Amino acid sequence: MSPNRFAEEVPHYPMQETNCSKKENVMKTKFNQSKLKVAIASAALLGAASLTVPAYAGTDTSNMEVSATVGEACTIETADIAFGAYDAINTHASTALTAQGSVTTTCTLDLVATVMIGQGLGASEVSTDAAPLRQMAGDGVGDYLGYNVYSDAGLTSVWTNEIDSGIDTTGTGEEVAMTVYGAIAAGQTGAPAGSYSDTLVVTVDY
Repeated sequence: MSPNRFAEEVPHYPMQETNCSKKENVMKTKFNQSKLKVAIASAALLGAASLTVPAYAGTDTSNMEVSATVGEACTIETADIAFGAYDAINTHASTALTAQGSVTTTCTLDLVATVMIGQGLGASEVSTDAAPLRQMAGDGVGDYLGYNVYSDAGLTSVWTNEIDSGIDTTGTGEEVAMTVYGAIAAGQTGAPAGSYSDTLVVTVDY
């Protein structure tokens, strides 16, 4: 038998991994895992450190003053007085014809203001701001119908055009309405038939 034949007949077996080799591989794996965990933990610590708010050496304060001024102000609105039909011969021969209007003011809170009503465009020649004698003018020259406006329902206090005798109101910051009582005196038979009108200037002084 030739030597070469003997060599060919010798079987070859794959090398088996020993227990020692297995342990070495496990240890290497665990070591690599430990290194990875350390690296992750280090990165997390570095990230947290970068987010840390820096400490300050100290603080200081200063006062900021804030101011404003509320001014005094008023507005005024009116609602007209419409008397309607006046009959001096029958209905109003002895009874005055009455009607109401209104003055509405809006003034700054707690502001005291005075409302005055002018004498009117057709006032009598002897009319004054302190004692107005108001008249509505008719269609013809010299045609007048006397009337007046009052601050009370009893028609005793003529609403004047003077600061000292006007009607006071105190501001609330909201609308305050005051009734204006109008009356055409009874029995004015000297007024011819037709339309009569007048214009009153209403003023709020504050």
